[in-house]
Amino acid sequence: MSTVLVTGAFGQVGALCTELLLARGHTVIGMDLRTDATETAAAQLTAALIPSFVDLLDRDAVRAVVAEHRPSAIVHLAAVYSPISYRAPALARKVNVDGTTHLIDAARLLDSPPLLLFASSAAVYGSRNPHRYPEPITPGTPVAPIDQYGTDKVLGEALITGSGLPHAVLRLGGVISPVGAGRLDGDYLSLMRATPTDNRIHAVDARDAALAFANAVERGSAVAGRTLLIAGNESYKHQQQELSDDIAAATGLGRLGPRAGLPGDPADDRGWSFTGWFDTTESQALLDFQQHDWPDTVAWVAGASGQLPRIVGPALRPAILLFLRVQRRLERRGRYADPWTFLARRYGPEILASEAPLR
Repeated sequence: MSTVLVTGAFGQVGALCTELLLARGHTVIGMDLRTDATETAAAQLTAALIPSFVDLLDRDAVRAVVAEHRPSAIVHLAAVYSPISYRAPALARKVNVDGTTHLIDAARLLDSPPLLLFASSAAVYGSRNPHRYPEPITPGTPVAPIDQYGTDKVLGEALITGSGLPHAVLRLGGVISPVGAGRLDGDYLSLMRATPTDNRIHAVDARDAALAFANAVERGSAVAGRTLLIAGNESYKHQQQELSDDIAAATGLGRLGPRAGLPGDPADDRGWSFTGWFDTTESQALLDFQQHDWPDTVAWVAGASGQLPRIVGPALRPAILLFLRVQRRLERRGRYADPWTFLARRYGPEILASEAPLR
């Protein structure tokens, strides 16, 4: 079996991917920042895991890890993603772009170049109006990032594809897991409020996303040079309100309904959020990763939520609806959502794409 370096090894997808690779007999170098949570996660895995608590911004440390272990494949999952990235867009750019550069430079120094698998995002497609662009997104759909995070991912993809290393780009839909569903904070609520209720979102179970990367490691020649769309089967295609209500109900909060947001303006191409719905025909044929249906994911979230959210959820629900209603009034918008104006006011204009759309 091979040696695989996984960045972001103890995150939402990384921990599941690391566990899969270890179970298949691979040696895994688990690279992540050192925190109480990542140390605990590392301690729970098998002895074949080699934890490496290294910051991607430390170029020399990254080179040392890669040179010491000489991986045959690198799964690059580490990133500062939205909406967390909106609080520190300059730092996010350094991690997402400069950190990727450090990893590529380290891999280039090896005598035998590793396969580099890059986790990109539906955010590269930017604001997508389903009334004007109803067709499914394909790998050939032009990218047009509207925010800092989407731009970061487009820049990262360009680095990967121009690296000269064997590589594949995996663009992820909306990843769902108990970890992500449990983050009911102000950033999450703002993103919920900003996203049009009828925005198309193609979700993916985090277990299936992890499987896609693990299978890509072992099917390197089949995926090398490709851009693949990673999302669930047909049951994972939703509008935003449907998805949010299912997850809110699973966590014990209960369905928030249409009062949680506003619909998108059919005449405004900028007034939407990512994502559209993916055509996953090619990626599924190559990686065979769609193992779950949407009810399985909802049940996974519900089963991991425990009893406390179900006890406090009914009391918390009115407060959340009030919070969302106040946000809507402060926005002073009419009948349609205006997500990027709203988010720029909350976090600052720096969160918007700072460059012309990249094609």
